[in-house]
Amino acid sequence: MRIKIVLLFAAAFVSIFGTAACGVGEQVQQQVEEEVQEEQQWVEEQVEQGRTQIEEQVQGAQKQMEEQVQDVQKQVQEKVEEGQKF
Repeated sequence: MRIKIVLLFAAAFVSIFGTAACGVGEQVQQQVEEEVQEEQQWVEEQVEQGRTQIEEQVQGAQKQMEEQVQDVQKQVQEKVEEGQKF
């Protein structure tokens, strides 16, 4: 009879402990998923900022190159006009 009581007590303890552990496990899993989502969002924001910065640098370099090309074209045109005067 004592063994049955001990076994029933142990079974009840394991059942209650298992249920509590399961609840804690779900909370931990949910917290981990939230943290992963936050970190993923942060990484995506950083990537987007980097992409925007690179695009701005490329546009700036492109504009600078276009200005240089126009300057060279102007210089060539001036040289051609000077050559035609003589």
